[in-house]
Amino acid sequence: MLRIFDRYLGRQVLVSTLFAVTLLSVVLVLGQIFKTLLDKVVEGILSPEAVVKFVAYSFPWSLSFTVPWGILTAVLLVFGRLSADNELIALRMSGQSLWRICTPVLVLALLASGLCFWINTVVAPHSFVEIRKTTQKAVLQDPKSIFRPDTLVDELSGFFIFAESKQGEKLKNMQVIELQPERAGDRARPARYYFSREAEVTAGNVQKTREISLDMKDNFIMARNWPGELPSDQVAALNPEEREAYAENLRLEREGMPEVSHIITDESELSVSLNKMFEKNAKLKVDGLTMSQLRTGLANPSALAVDGAIPPSHSSMLTELNRRLSFSLACFVLAFVGIPFGITAQRRETSVGFVLSLAVGISYFALIMLGGIWQNTPEKYPQIWVWVPNVIFGLLGLFLFMRLQRR
Repeated sequence: MLRIFDRYLGRQVLVSTLFAVTLLSVVLVLGQIFKTLLDKVVEGILSPEAVVKFVAYSFPWSLSFTVPWGILTAVLLVFGRLSADNELIALRMSGQSLWRICTPVLVLALLASGLCFWINTVVAPHSFVEIRKTTQKAVLQDPKSIFRPDTLVDELSGFFIFAESKQGEKLKNMQVIELQPERAGDRARPARYYFSREAEVTAGNVQKTREISLDMKDNFIMARNWPGELPSDQVAALNPEEREAYAENLRLEREGMPEVSHIITDESELSVSLNKMFEKNAKLKVDGLTMSQLRTGLANPSALAVDGAIPPSHSSMLTELNRRLSFSLACFVLAFVGIPFGITAQRRETSVGFVLSLAVGISYFALIMLGGIWQNTPEKYPQIWVWVPNVIFGLLGLFLFMRLQRR
C-alpha cells in the first residue's frame, strides 16, 4: 500500500513540478526578451538567429530560479488537495508518521537540489556568458546600430547623443552634448553642444580604432567656457589671502552669466570614442565565471586578467560562490517548508496554492538577492546573507513540521 502511495504522491508532485517549471520558465524568458531584446529586434539590430540563440540559452539559465519555485508550487498544490480530501488523515490513522508519508517528496526535493547544483555551477554560468555575447556582439560588430531614432544614447565615452529620426546611415536633427575629460576627484562637465540637420555615421575597423565618426552638415556648435581652475596642489600652495581671493573670483565667475562661444559651419567631423563600450565588455561578470574561475580568482585575482579582462572584486566572487551553493539547497528547503504550509491551507483551489507559492518564493528569493545587492560591500558580509533564507525557512519548516507531527 505504502509503495503504491509513494509512487502516487511522487508522480503527483513530479507532474505538477514539470508543469509549473515550464510555465514559469516561459514567463521568465519572455520577460527577458521584452526587457533586453525588444528594441534591438524592432530596430533590426539583432537577427532572428540571434533571438533564437538568446532564447535557447535563457531557458536553461532560467531553470536555476524556476525549478525551486516550481517544486514549491507543486508541493503546496498537492498537499493542499490531499489535506482537503482527508487522504492524509487516512494515512495517519493507519499508523504512518508524517515523516514517512512525505519521504518520496523529500527524496524528489533532494534530487532536484542536486539538479540545481549542476545548473547553478555549470549550466547557468555558461548560459549567462552566451546571453551576454548575443546582446553585446551585435553592437560591437556594428556600433552604428546603437543610434536609434528618438532615443538618447548614453553608452559612449564623453558624449550624449540624440537624433529625432534615422534614415539608413544618416541621423536627422542630431543633438550632441560633449563632456569635458574627467578630472581626478571631479565629474565631467558639458563642454560643447552640437546641433546638426544631418549627420552620417561612419565606422572603420572599430576593434582597432575604438571610435566612430559623425560627419555633420549644417551645424550649430556652442562651446561653454568654464572658469579656469587651478590644480589642487597649486591651490594648496597659495597663502590664505591668495586662496581666499582665488575662491572669491571663482565664485563670481560661476554666479555670473557663463561665457559661451558659438559657430555655424556647413560641414564638420566629430570623432566619438567607443572605449566605454569596450571597457564594459571587458569587465568580467561573476555570474559568468565557472566554479574553478571563482576559486582561482579568490586565490589570485590577477590570474583572471587575461587579454585585458577586468576581474570582479574579491567580495563579489566570494558572495557568488556562496550564493550558488546556498541556492542549490532551495528545492529541498522550499519543499520542506511548503509541506506544512500546504497541509495547513487545506484548499482544493489552485489559486490558494499559487498565492502561497508567490508569498514564500518572493520572500526566499528577496533574501537571496539582498546578498547579491551587497556583493561589493564586504562590511555587510553578503557571503553570509545568501545563507540566511535557508536558515530561516529551514527552521520554520522544521517547527511547523514538528507541530503537525504531534497532532
